[in-house]
Amino acid sequence: MVSAASDAACQLHNVQFYNLLPRAIVCSSFGQETKKLALARDDGTIEIWNMANAPFLEKTIPGGEGISIEGLAWAGKRLFSVSLAGTLIEWDLGKVPYAKQSILVTGNAAWCIDVSKDERLLAVGTEGGYINVYRLDNDEITYERILDKQQGRIVCCSFDHSGDFLVTGSADAVRIWDVRNGHAVHKMAIGRASSKQETTVWAVLVLKDFIIVSADSRGKLVVYDGQLGTVLEQHVVSTADLLCLAHQEDYNQIFVGGVESTIRVYERMDKKGYKGDKILVRAYQRRGHTHDIKTMSIYGRNLFSGGLDGSLLVTSSPPFKLDTYFPLLPSPASVVATECRLMLLKYVDYLEVWTLAPPNKPSQGGDKVLQIRSKKDEHILCAAISPNGRWIFYSTEHTVRLFRFDYNSQEPTNSQLLRVRNTPEHLAVCYRVDFTHDSKGLLLYDRTGDAGTIQYFSCTADENEEWDHKQSIDAGRWLSETVHLSTVSNCNSYLVCADLSSSIVVFERTAKSAKWKRSISLPRYQVPPTAIAIQPGKTRLAVAFPDHKLFVYDFDELKFVFSTYIKPPASAYPVSAIVFDPRHESAMVLQNGSNIVSLRFGPDIENELQQQEAHNHQSKKQRPMSNGSSHADGEESLRMYKLRLVRDASRLVSIEWLGKNELVATEANALSMVEHLPAAFRMKKYGKT
Repeated sequence: MVSAASDAACQLHNVQFYNLLPRAIVCSSFGQETKKLALARDDGTIEIWNMANAPFLEKTIPGGEGISIEGLAWAGKRLFSVSLAGTLIEWDLGKVPYAKQSILVTGNAAWCIDVSKDERLLAVGTEGGYINVYRLDNDEITYERILDKQQGRIVCCSFDHSGDFLVTGSADAVRIWDVRNGHAVHKMAIGRASSKQETTVWAVLVLKDFIIVSADSRGKLVVYDGQLGTVLEQHVVSTADLLCLAHQEDYNQIFVGGVESTIRVYERMDKKGYKGDKILVRAYQRRGHTHDIKTMSIYGRNLFSGGLDGSLLVTSSPPFKLDTYFPLLPSPASVVATECRLMLLKYVDYLEVWTLAPPNKPSQGGDKVLQIRSKKDEHILCAAISPNGRWIFYSTEHTVRLFRFDYNSQEPTNSQLLRVRNTPEHLAVCYRVDFTHDSKGLLLYDRTGDAGTIQYFSCTADENEEWDHKQSIDAGRWLSETVHLSTVSNCNSYLVCADLSSSIVVFERTAKSAKWKRSISLPRYQVPPTAIAIQPGKTRLAVAFPDHKLFVYDFDELKFVFSTYIKPPASAYPVSAIVFDPRHESAMVLQNGSNIVSLRFGPDIENELQQQEAHNHQSKKQRPMSNGSSHADGEESLRMYKLRLVRDASRLVSIEWLGKNELVATEANALSMVEHLPAAFRMKKYGKT
């Protein structure tokens, strides 16, 4: 779909044929020290989200066929997971995440994991009824002991605040274990809704005063005295299973979620007439999910929840706030071949190539011309199409493929796809890829060996069109973390890379040497960037950060052109993409959550806002469009701007400029992310069928 153009606006390609499937969130864990949320999806993928400011996806550990992550836990900066394969894995979250240690646990499939509050012990519950306890010392995992075997699988577990006791939930019972001697101290039997159907305890929670809370398949919330092993109170929360619990200590609140897609909140209050005794009182509820809620985590006032619908919800109250992060693939998930008006869409294990409509002819676009499946349906880490549409590249964890695509625009059925087999040795698996704008250069961000190496390849100009390895760029000298953002200038002379340690480096290539060399490193900011872009025809770099800092830096003149803190419409979301408007020197388009926003700055905007401020007799602190702050290093730069909401596009994936007067906005199809989900749980209401 192409919008009509006007003199003051550009044409908008509204791409809505990106048919992503939902990927359920199975489990999650929040690291208090790292301020990061780790969550696992039903395809075995683990995502690491930075929650220190506006949340953004930092890293992804790809899953695969038959991989199932059932539990996650942080111990300081160390991340652990357990799976149905019966393995306990510690993940190295360095430049490129990988399994640092893998241990087979006793008892077959592992269902749950927890780390003690002092981070010295780790417990794993298994299908065979064994509880494996490990000691976490000196950056190692040391076997401690196995607790007494119980009948039936261990579904959930949680340490008390001292780390000496472990509470587990299983079929028809909640048990309290003394970790020091390996024996069960108490066994609390759970009643059944039906004598023939066992009750499964899906989640347990241990409070500071050794009060235990459990959630089970009867839809009941049960409170126990951990010292005596007795039931204190029971609450019927739902007619369906309760699957997860979370506790907010500062406000003494307990959150309950399950098959019924509503989060119930209970508060612990003093029992009237009994000093020191507390009871649970139902307070309020939070809505936002459409299907089963499987996991919840707490950070301050924020509650992170996920489930069958695949969306990560961040809620807080009071006042109530709800932010939704849809199950989109890591960026870049779509790439536009600007010269031939083709678009590459990346899915979990396959790629699609679609046509884009010519200007003012919306009916002549939106056709799928190619689909490529990955070998053995492996998860695709990265993919790209060259600007001229002739080359398509993708990489998985084990394979890499380069194709030559001869697209016939007149008769698409006669198009040919040929795999390039005589590739250079250095064309290996990678986690990121860039084509130069002339389609003659290819940059791979190495996944094997040193992740700080960027491999550069060039295509010969003769009729053979062979790719040769030209250079290995040792970017690790200046970039200590994973390169999660990169861009090549339109003149193909500059390459900018940004990593998760806030380093931003500009590499330059001269026509004489044809080699990439580091030009400069930009001043390091306190948080990693979320979006970068080079202005066409200039040596200006725009950088956005999760705390809404935005600056434009001229890396040739070594000065800040524009620097301020913006106030985007969706302040809970970071700016995830920047596109310079080629028609205006001081204009850009931003992707802010589901919003497309235009931003204008420059001397004329500065003068206009200053005159308006003087006219209205407003102070700088009262001005709505700028916070009046300059760059932290004191550089003189423009800081006033104008923001305008262009469009609210639900499930916005990416934005990219096309031609002279066109903008491509890619959205995930909302219907495809819903129609493949099972029917949601519905409760019959009185008087209605």
